[in-house]
Amino acid sequence: MTQQYQQNSDPPRQGGQPPPFQQGPPPGWQPPQYPPGSPPPGGWPPRPPRPPKKPFLKRTWVVVTGAVLGVFVIIGMFSDAGGGTNGASTDAEPSPAPAASAPTTSAPTTSAPAPSAPAPSAPASKPSVKATSQAPSPSVKPTQAPKITPKPTVKPKPIVYKKLTARAWAKIAKDPDAHIGEAITVHGTVTQFDAATGTDTFRANMDGIKHRPSYGFVDYPTNTLLTNVSGDVSDLIEDDLFTARVLVLGSFSYDTQIGGTTTVPHLSVISLTKTGSVG
Repeated sequence: MTQQYQQNSDPPRQGGQPPPFQQGPPPGWQPPQYPPGSPPPGGWPPRPPRPPKKPFLKRTWVVVTGAVLGVFVIIGMFSDAGGGTNGASTDAEPSPAPAASAPTTSAPTTSAPAPSAPAPSAPASKPSVKATSQAPSPSVKPTQAPKITPKPTVKPKPIVYKKLTARAWAKIAKDPDAHIGEAITVHGTVTQFDAATGTDTFRANMDGIKHRPSYGFVDYPTNTLLTNVSGDVSDLIEDDLFTARVLVLGSFSYDTQIGGTTTVPHLSVISLTKTGSVG
C-alpha cells in the first residue's frame, strides 16, 4: 500500500501528461483547460540547436571534383583500349582520330576496335589535300597599268610674212585697225631714232615695196611708228634704209612738235635688216 501510494502520489509531468509507468491518471487529475496543440502556460521548452550546414561552395566543390575525376577515369579506360592499335597513327598525325574512334568500340577490354583505326585517318588527310590543291588559287595576276602615250607636241606653224604691193600697203596705212595681227614685210627709211623715242622705238617712212634712192633722196610715202625692236640696232640711225618683218598692231596717235596730233600705223618689229643709207 505504501509503495502504491508513493507511485500514485507522484505529481503529473509538465504538460498534463501522466507518468509512463501508471496505467491511468492519478486520483484528482484533470485534463488541461487550454485547447490541444496550443503551448502550455509556461511555453514550449527551447529546441536544441541544429547542427550547422556545410557551405554551398564546399558541397559544390566536392560534387564537381567527383564528376571531373569520373570523367577522367572513363576517358582513361577508352584511351587504354584504343591506345595499342592507334598509337602509330596518333604519333604521326596529331588529328582528332583517337577521339573519333572511341565511340565506335563496343568493349574497352577487347581488341575489336583495331580495324576501325584506318577509318578516321582517311578524313584527316582530306584537309591536307585540299590545302595543297587550293594553295595556288589565291594568286591573282597583277593588272598592268595602262600605258600613257604622250601626245605629240604640235609645233606651231611658222609665220609667213606676206609680201605687199604698193596698193596693199596703202590699204593697211588707210585703216590699220582692220588689219591687226597680219604678218607682212615692209621697207622704209629711218626718220627719227634718238633719245626721245628710246632704244626700242623709232619712226620711219614706209611702203610695201622697196624704193631706190635718187640724188640723195628716197621717197617712202607713209609715216609709221615701229616698236618692240629686238636684236642689235645700235648701228641704225636716221636716214638708214632697212627691210623689216612686222606684225600690224593697229593705229597710234601722238602729239607733234607744232602742237597738233597725228595718227599713224603701229607696227611691231620681229626682225630688221639694214639695207643701206640715203646720206
